[in-house]
Amino acid sequence: MRNGRLAISANAGWLSLLCLCVTAAAAQDKARAGDAGAGAQEREPVVQVELVEPPEPGSVPGPGAPRPPIEVQPPTGFRAIAPPEFPGGEASLRAYLRENLQYPSQARKAQTQGVVVVRFDVDVDGTLKNINLLRDIGGGCGAEAERLVRNMPPWRPAQDSGTPVKQEYTLRIDFELAQWLQDRKARK
Repeated sequence: MRNGRLAISANAGWLSLLCLCVTAAAAQDKARAGDAGAGAQEREPVVQVELVEPPEPGSVPGPGAPRPPIEVQPPTGFRAIAPPEFPGGEASLRAYLRENLQYPSQARKAQTQGVVVVRFDVDVDGTLKNINLLRDIGGGCGAEAERLVRNMPPWRPAQDSGTPVKQEYTLRIDFELAQWLQDRKARK
């Protein structure tokens, strides 16, 4: 499209359509025809065509030519935030839970098993606050999960560009009676 005109390239009997666009003038003509009243006849939009020469050989890279690298940048408004972390990482967290979990007697008697989900905030100083039980399986397991979280050491807080920030964390705690009995026997 050049100056509101349709551009067509002609070469050796073939035509290549470069761009097809209805110009603003054509849209204005149509609008004026509608404003003229019921007696006015609607005209078809006029499209102007201009013939242009094909590009010089070598000026446009071919399909196999190397292309410049594309820089991918994150959309504005998004930031990379490193999540909070238990001291020593995920393996240390699982070891802490395995070593400190006290299976409630009521849950042992009823053979209650499953996953308890706890959500809490890791503050900028690493302390855990606003501990909430999201999923409980009964038998005292929810209270035990809350006790485990309350007794945890301070965490490494989330980081936003190197600055500690408060962030919510959701923790799943597995209550598996056979595994707990095995771990308990191994500790003795």
